Amino acid sequence: MAPPLKGIHLNNFRNFTQRQESFSNSHTLFKGRNAVGKTNLLEAISFLCPGTGFRKDTISNFSNQDQKESNVIINYDFDHEELSNHLKIELTFQEERWSKQYFLNDKKIQQQQLLQIFQLFWFTETDKVFFIKDTQYQRNTINRIACYFEPSLFQLLNKFTKLRREKKKVLQTTQEKSWLESLDKQLIEIGEKIISNKRNFLNEFQDFLKKENNQFFHFEIQPSFGLEHQEDFLTKFKQDLSDENQWPKDHKLQSEHDPQKSIFEITHQEKKLSQLSSAQSKLLILSFLLHCAKFLNQQKITIFLIDEIFDNFDMINIEKVIQYCAENKFQTFFSTTDNFALQGVIKNLEIKEIT
Repeated sequence: MAPPLKGIHLNNFRNFTQRQESFSNSHTLFKGRNAVGKTNLLEAISFLCPGTGFRKDTISNFSNQDQKESNVIINYDFDHEELSNHLKIELTFQEERWSKQYFLNDKKIQQQQLLQIFQLFWFTETDKVFFIKDTQYQRNTINRIACYFEPSLFQLLNKFTKLRREKKKVLQTTQEKSWLESLDKQLIEIGEKIISNKRNFLNEFQDFLKKENNQFFHFEIQPSFGLEHQEDFLTKFKQDLSDENQWPKDHKLQSEHDPQKSIFEITHQEKKLSQLSSAQSKLLILSFLLHCAKFLNQQKITIFLIDEIFDNFDMINIEKVIQYCAENKFQTFFSTTDNFALQGVIKNLEIKEIT
C-alpha cells in the first residue's frame, strides 16, 4: 500500500540548498551521521501542522542563505482518498519581515485548512524535557491536538490571544471604559466556546480510552478545574477580566482562569510526569501521543515522527511502537545513526541515507 505522503522537495531549508526525497513505503528511516540533516527532514515534514514545526523556531532561522532574498520553499506530494495533491509552503522575506504562505494544488489556502487534511504527531528528546518542565509547551501540545479534533478551535485560540493583546494595549494607553467592556464581552464569548470545544474533546477521548484500555503504556487523564467545573470556571474568568480593568497600567495580565490554559494532566498510577523516571516519562508521553493519533485517525493523513529512536527507547518498546503505528495505518518517519536493529523490526522499511 502506497503511503499518503509520497515525496518532499526542499529549497534553501536549513542545511539543504536542494533536497528531494520520495517515499514508497509507510515506514521511512532517515539514517546518517550526526549533524547531516536527519532531524531537519523530520522538521520539514512537521510543517504540515500549522505553526513553525516541532522545533518552534523563528522563521528567519529556516533559510540556509545569508541573503534574505532567497525564499525557503517546501513542496509535498501526497495521495489521499484517490486524489493526487501538491502542497507548497513558501517562506518569503519582504519589507524587512518574513511571511509564510500555503498553496494547495497551486491555490492559496490558510494554514488552518491543513487541519482538515493532516494530523501530525512527533516525539523528540526536546519534547520529553519541555513536556515535563514547561507547562506552556505541554498546554500548546494539547491545544494543538484538540484542534485536530475540532479545527475551528484553532481560530478561536488565535482570536482570544489577539484580544488579550489588544486589551493590554488599551489598559496601558487610553483605558477607555467602553472599549474595555467590548473586549471583555468578546473574550467571554470566545472563552466559553474554547472551554466547550476542549470539554467535548476530553469527553470523547476519555470514552475512547475506556474502550482502548490504554494499550502500550497505561496513563490516566486528570481534567483541570476549567474542564471539570465549566460554569464556576467561567464565572471566575469574568471576575478576573473585571478586576484587570482596575489594575495599574504596568500590571501583567495573567488570569488564573484563562480558557487557553485550561487543559488536563497526564499521569501514570496517579504520579505526575515529574515524579516518574526518565524512561517512564518518555513512554508516558509517547503512549499519550499514540493514543491521541489513533483516536483522531479518521479520514485524515496521520503522520508520526520520532527523532533518534534508539536514543529514546529500547528494542522491546520500539517494536510495540512500530506495531501500533502499523496496525493503525500511520505513516511513520524515524531518524537514527544505526539502522541494523530496526531492519529486523519493520517489514518493508525504507531506509534513506542522509549524507
